[in-house]
Amino acid sequence: MVLRFKFKKYGPIVYLGHLDVMRYFQKAIRRSGIDAAYTEGFSPHLKLSFAQPLSVGVETDGDYYDLEVNTLPDMSTIVKLFQDNCVEGFDIVSVTLLDDGTDNAMSSVKAADYELTFDTPYDKASLDDFFSQDSFVHEYYKKEVLKSKDIMPFIYNHEYIDDKRIVVRVDCSSMNNLKVSTLTGAMEKYGIEQKVVYYKRLDLFTEKDGSYVSLGELGQVYD
Repeated sequence: MVLRFKFKKYGPIVYLGHLDVMRYFQKAIRRSGIDAAYTEGFSPHLKLSFAQPLSVGVETDGDYYDLEVNTLPDMSTIVKLFQDNCVEGFDIVSVTLLDDGTDNAMSSVKAADYELTFDTPYDKASLDDFFSQDSFVHEYYKKEVLKSKDIMPFIYNHEYIDDKRIVVRVDCSSMNNLKVSTLTGAMEKYGIEQKVVYYKRLDLFTEKDGSYVSLGELGQVYD
């Protein structure tokens, strides 16, 4: 049986690297007393997998890890059980008992929602023009090598929240992951005068029956 945990990360905790986050939750799982499953061999490890890692310094309202268990705990209190073993900066949002045959969190990810905050009120007309393009090839450096990428096929939609914030859904799959830094760099190159000064990840999605579904909605949810 596999449980999927949805969690928030905020405050100073966002400056932990992905490996530190993994180690933290491994300890939290052991402290919780849950009957977790381990690999076999000389050095057993928890059967634990995370969805796509998040850059250091970025807040999230919706990241995930999957944990295989031997026996089910009391699902009515499991969120409180894990929350009691988390420090400030980590919040367990919900736990899902996955349906049989559900792919693990890492391989399931297809898209992500990011909330972008601008330094000053944005010009909606300019943003509409940018997002309505069929193609926009953005050049950027990666490890001192010049790369180019047509980013528009990997931007799925956008929504205006208020005069400084928008939410953008982008490809977040292992093959075509569109980084926010690449997106904001392209917006600046296009001529968007307002600067994105802060962003956070809101949720991760997979594809199901032709639409995007949150990773936390693929089973029986407990919150």
